[in-house]
Amino acid sequence: MNQHGNRPPGKQIPILAQHPARLVQQAFEQSQTGMVITDAEGRIVLVNDAFCRIAGTDSAETVGWPIEHFFVSLRSPSSQPPMADRKAHETVTWQQEVLCRRNDGESMPVLMTVDGLLDDQHVPHHYFHTFVLLNAPGGELLEDRHWIHIDPMTGLPNWLLLRDRLSHALAQAERADTTLALLFIDIDRFKTINDAVGHIEGDRMLGEIAQRLQREVRSKDTLARLGSDQFVVLLEKDGSAEAAQVVAERLQEALEPPFITGDRYLLMTASIGIALYPGDAQDIETLISTARSAMFIARKKGPGRLAFVDHRLTSRLKEKHRLEGLLSEAIHMPNDHFELHYQPELERHSLHCTGLVAMLRWKHPGRWQHPPAHYLDVIARLGLGVRLNRWMIQTVIADHRQWRNANSRLGSLPVAIPLCEAHLTQDTFDHRPLDHFLRHHESATLEWLTLKMPAQSLSSHLDSATHMFKRLEQLGIRLAVDELGDTPVDLASLARLPFQKAYIDARLASPQRDGRRLVEASCRMLNALGIEPVLVGVDHEENAAELETLSARLVQGNLFCPAMPTEDLAQWLSEHPSPAP
Repeated sequence: MNQHGNRPPGKQIPILAQHPARLVQQAFEQSQTGMVITDAEGRIVLVNDAFCRIAGTDSAETVGWPIEHFFVSLRSPSSQPPMADRKAHETVTWQQEVLCRRNDGESMPVLMTVDGLLDDQHVPHHYFHTFVLLNAPGGELLEDRHWIHIDPMTGLPNWLLLRDRLSHALAQAERADTTLALLFIDIDRFKTINDAVGHIEGDRMLGEIAQRLQREVRSKDTLARLGSDQFVVLLEKDGSAEAAQVVAERLQEALEPPFITGDRYLLMTASIGIALYPGDAQDIETLISTARSAMFIARKKGPGRLAFVDHRLTSRLKEKHRLEGLLSEAIHMPNDHFELHYQPELERHSLHCTGLVAMLRWKHPGRWQHPPAHYLDVIARLGLGVRLNRWMIQTVIADHRQWRNANSRLGSLPVAIPLCEAHLTQDTFDHRPLDHFLRHHESATLEWLTLKMPAQSLSSHLDSATHMFKRLEQLGIRLAVDELGDTPVDLASLARLPFQKAYIDARLASPQRDGRRLVEASCRMLNALGIEPVLVGVDHEENAAELETLSARLVQGNLFCPAMPTEDLAQWLSEHPSPAP
């Protein structure tokens, strides 16, 4: 027997390698269990490779960070239990299931054990964390059905599981002819609080909110987190309005005690909307949306309020969402829904056509209650105005090219296109300014093109507009200001901008509005600045009579010629005299 007892003969292990400190180091470094040592405040001082693999990071990116940055608890949001009640000589250790958050966004289910390393007074000076991946009996990770239904921040059911339970609950309620209640909960001012305390502490507070709400919900009901600071409670067995109100009031009372973070005591409230099945909705989507709309009603009343569904408001919201959906579809498939008509711009006394203005029309007007211009504010709010404008520009360029190739008289006329305000803010969906978009079109010249800028955008986006106008001018494009007179415009700014035309609504000159003098003053001012005024909306003889003495040379309106498709416009143009060369 040699000095190593019964160990088989082989390569000898150096004495230094057998030192206990070296063995501990090797165990720490080579273990397949993730290991982390933190200081008393929970900041990482040492990690092993196994933890780095679990967290999807390396040791240099972990040291100095709070350990809480790398996991979220499925049970308690705090990595350390309170120490105030710990008895002397009591072991400082605890264990819980967590999800380790990787840099790539994945979450790994892990069992975390924490042991306190104590000094002579039995006070922890460091903490030793171990992380063991939770495996199924066959060795595969438990990443299947259970985990995809759990919200990792709070451990509550997420939207997927809520939807599944709602589906079963609605089917059962329909068979049993019973009612359900859905409570939509939004934590008031949570974003402001989250920004003030930091996101890690905000995550902890969300966990505490979830725990308080969960204590007030019966085991047969479901509390789920939709995301951010929004929760939903499904009341299955007793879904009456009275029961729903009692539960909602209990949930609000659960949030009344202050939340403690550091040395702060924060008060939180929740706005709660209540929707009932089958009275308010008969399907999952409608039940959720009506409960959400009720929550908005509650929020308008003030923080910490609840509200049931207002059916009149719900009807308006449904119509609003329906309209927005239809408009979005139309603008993403414009060739199926829109077409361009062109209205002549005329010299007032000779009625010679001096140009055209492109106007949107529906291809299937019977489907819509109003013309496209009626929906421009909604389109702008949806952020779709630039998409629609670009389709108009592309269509006008294609039409003009076709007119030129066919030697049509239309090809010799300038064409104006109205633009939305978003072009001047350069807030486009693809971050491509208007002049960049125009440069990529195959057109020999764009000198025939006039772009009409809304007057209201000149006061709110003057700086960015000035730079944009200069770049457009370099492309040979003419510029015009639209809807002048409807909104105030700084005359000094207008004088500096490179406009060739300004469009004024002729209805401003009606006797009822006593606006004739205002329109005449505007026309004289524009002429003095070298900007051609154009009176638009001249649709009746009465309008025309009011304009007889105004110092505006150009007019446009249905009285002279309505907007028409290209084929009809070419026929109309052939029947009317051309301006003298």
